[in-house]
Amino acid sequence: MAEVLNANNAAPGLSEQNGSKYVFFHSGSEATYRKVAETPTGFTSIPTIDVSNIDGTLVQRQAIAREVRKACEKCGFFYIKNHAIPQASFDEVFALLKRFFALEHEIKMTAHVRKNPAIRGYEPMHETRLDPRTRGDVKEAFTMGDCYLEPEQAYTSKTGRQPPSHVTKPQNIWPEGAPWFREGLYKYYDQILPLAMKLVRIIALAVELDESAFEDKFQFPITGMRPLHYPPTPSDAADENVGLGAHADFSWLTLVLQDCVPALEVLNHDGVWVDAPPQPGTFVCNVGQYLEKQTNGKFPATVHRVRNKTGQERYSLPFFLTPDADAELEVLESCRDGGGDGKAEKTYEPINVGDLYIRRILPARKKHPTSIKFKDVPQEQWSYGMLLS
Repeated sequence: MAEVLNANNAAPGLSEQNGSKYVFFHSGSEATYRKVAETPTGFTSIPTIDVSNIDGTLVQRQAIAREVRKACEKCGFFYIKNHAIPQASFDEVFALLKRFFALEHEIKMTAHVRKNPAIRGYEPMHETRLDPRTRGDVKEAFTMGDCYLEPEQAYTSKTGRQPPSHVTKPQNIWPEGAPWFREGLYKYYDQILPLAMKLVRIIALAVELDESAFEDKFQFPITGMRPLHYPPTPSDAADENVGLGAHADFSWLTLVLQDCVPALEVLNHDGVWVDAPPQPGTFVCNVGQYLEKQTNGKFPATVHRVRNKTGQERYSLPFFLTPDADAELEVLESCRDGGGDGKAEKTYEPINVGDLYIRRILPARKKHPTSIKFKDVPQEQWSYGMLLS
């Protein structure tokens, strides 16, 4: 069971009746509580969806969409298989990750995240702590993402349009003396981004819209690709020794490539952690909080964590997809008949993507120079452009 709280000691402002229980987790830096089901209704495994027809006929894509809808409503997580990215690409990118994380610390630190206003780059062990009840996340990471000024993304030459006005300087930072790392990550990026965008169209069908319904929100999407290395933790370690603390993603959709080492756990509605073990040739996909808000909670951004107690090194590669920074999102018409808990009054307010993004990422990196620079600025005045200043 996950740690749960009775209504009497839950977060202020929760108005549930006495005896109700809540699970505690984080989204970005924000402490959040979610009610635990009073009767057992939770999933016990993660469904697998065959997407071999993702480029097929509309009828075939609609069939995939029905499976995606079912999975998103039930647990917010699903595997996809037969997605056309070859195993050779997986083998190549995992070899790349192992080579990078094996570099000398000094080389990796040339791309330290604190050197980059956009909060991308290398994060050494314990740099972050998603769950304040833990000792810090037992992992090292590297983050790169959308940067329409980098030649590899070549936005203008590919589209004939200028990049968005908020992009005035490079957002990624790369380690010195390791050009092969940048080259290898971009080779994988060029495969995973098109697949993610195909899933955007499938999700549009899943919520009973035309498959192009979200295209105007993904002209300049915020992306994040995050190589992760988890060293083994003792098999009898307490829950405060976690690779990645309990959290919900503040993306729209996440696609995770896992190696063969199991460690990912997903929280069901009953407050029970369900294993999401590696399945060869698949991605684990999960709903992020932007999509949860658009669907009025029908597609939950499910809480998950990583605990590597296998005694082996673990590597994974999540890809986070989020709409344009200036996009405005509101609850979809097809989802306004009540939230995921069946209560019609549960409706999310319209949100600006960039505003929510900055309010999640800055407080989660309190020691980062960008956070320090704007610490006295009220949150209602924060904007996505602060990451680019």
